[in-house]
Amino acid sequence: MATRRALFSCTAGLALLASASAWAQDTPLNVLWMGWPEEQVEPLMDAFREAQPDITLNVERIPFAQIFQTIEVRLNARGGDPDIFIVDSPLTASYVARGYLLDLTPHLDASRFTKAALAAATVDDKIYSAPFGSSSALLFYNKTLLEEAGIEPPSTDPAERWTWAQLVEAAEKIAKPDQGIWGFVFEQAERPYQLLPLPMSLGAEMISPDGLTATGYVDSPKSVEAFQFYQDLYQTNQVSPPGVFDNNLTFELFGTGKVGFFVGNPYDLVNLPTKYPDLEWGLAPHPYFADGTPVTPTGAWHIGVNPNTDQMDAALTFIDFMMQDDTQRLWLKIRPYPPVLEAVWEAEADTTFADPGWAIVRHELTETARSRPATPGWREYEDIMRLAIRDIQTGADVQATLTAAAERTDRELAKYR
Repeated sequence: MATRRALFSCTAGLALLASASAWAQDTPLNVLWMGWPEEQVEPLMDAFREAQPDITLNVERIPFAQIFQTIEVRLNARGGDPDIFIVDSPLTASYVARGYLLDLTPHLDASRFTKAALAAATVDDKIYSAPFGSSSALLFYNKTLLEEAGIEPPSTDPAERWTWAQLVEAAEKIAKPDQGIWGFVFEQAERPYQLLPLPMSLGAEMISPDGLTATGYVDSPKSVEAFQFYQDLYQTNQVSPPGVFDNNLTFELFGTGKVGFFVGNPYDLVNLPTKYPDLEWGLAPHPYFADGTPVTPTGAWHIGVNPNTDQMDAALTFIDFMMQDDTQRLWLKIRPYPPVLEAVWEAEADTTFADPGWAIVRHELTETARSRPATPGWREYEDIMRLAIRDIQTGADVQATLTAAAERTDRELAKYR
């Protein structure tokens, strides 16, 4: 009898171990990710699968046009799916207000991150989205068009960066609208991301400190001055192409040699030589207003944990893996966003970042980067501002347009009070 009991106990124990092992190998983790091409996603996810074979990683890639609505619908259901989701950093405050993000402060070492990345992830002194990529802006120029116009290229030294007035003066020498040649274009000609640095350079704050009031900020005198300058590029100086709002088209205009100066993003350092290998181009720091200070945009994709996840340990394991130095270096090779970890900047200093363009980016992220306004209503704010910017570009009264935009934004933000 004792022998049979011992045998039963041993068999039961082995069964329990087998059951636990099977469960461990089938721990599901559902990830909602941006719809980048497969080659920019799967190597990263495969690296996690190799490192954590006991976690079954299910990755759902959602196109940019549907990602925000998808996140809103899924997280608003208050269930455990997805466990992990990608976060556009300016939406961090909005997702915090909705209860969509786990507080990651206890799980992340803030000292590892760049200043710009940490600021974009933080709400009320707590880290709610794990920084995964950053961004900045550079002034690209067409060497051939500058040479033909007799223009000496701007310096690569941020201390000698051009003012906007200098840029307009040079752009006017290049622009030939009747021939489809333009002096200057913003890559993101309607997006607050790339255009809010204009009023910010003049000292304007673009939302109240609590993120709930736009009136008096969006339509402040400094904001009106900045957006009048923006309108003049198209209507008065006629150095920029009116009605061109698609990022792909603005990039194409510069890439095909039809634009002298172009405010673009760090990923253009890779995209330009890949798509337009015959274009001769140079780089300089982002311009600023002479009576203001240099300001550059920043913020990119972060990672969030659903606080209602049923797989908390696995979700935090995913965050830990994505924040490792080696993972971040792999991500840099797959999709060249500016790193969020100081260690990666140091490790790649003599290779990837030996390019002078990256030196400018590094300076901007340390000294001039400003995140987009922190507000729980960022989506509403952005949509309203995009429409206002379109109207301003095509000739609408700047003061009246910004005042109407501010009032409409205030009505939208009232639900968060």
